[in-house]
Amino acid sequence: MDAQAQSLSDMSRRIVVQTTLKGAGIGAAVGCGLVVVSAGNAKNCVAAAAAGAAGGALIGRAAGKKKVAREMSSISPSAVVRTLRKTNDQMALIETSLPARLAAQDEALSRLDMQRATGQVDNAAYAKAHASIAAERQAIASALIETQRHAQQAASNLRAAKSKGQSGLDWHIGASDRLARQASSARSGISLL
Repeated sequence: MDAQAQSLSDMSRRIVVQTTLKGAGIGAAVGCGLVVVSAGNAKNCVAAAAAGAAGGALIGRAAGKKKVAREMSSISPSAVVRTLRKTNDQMALIETSLPARLAAQDEALSRLDMQRATGQVDNAAYAKAHASIAAERQAIASALIETQRHAQQAASNLRAAKSKGQSGLDWHIGASDRLARQASSARSGISLL
């Protein structure tokens, strides 16, 4: 169960990476030409900047920067869809298996309490078993909290791309929001002891 939750968190982190506007490259390309983003884009930027006199050069440079920024800020919806679907599958697996896992742990804790009360288990063994269950629950809860945070960040990134003119992201935004709600709901069902 712990590995499933960690896998879910890792997949949700991938969604954040895929939805982050590739603005790091924009920040590195100070002035659209100091750092070559790609040969074609750099040529277009230089050509636009060289067009005309001083005023034309400024306008061309700004147009070149805009073009580089526009091309770099596009999110690949198909890659995000694939990752969201895999993440949703993992979330569904956790949602179906988590209640049974928690119930089994609660039963084990009840047995431990009874064994300690009847002297079948000493305090050290009891504490070790109890700590093991608590640690597993904490790990699962942490992975679900991370997943929720990643899904919220992905939705925010997608909304930012949409506000900058990228279309076709509504389903992706909704799916990211749903994933955040599901992770939060699953987390709320875990008692950390």
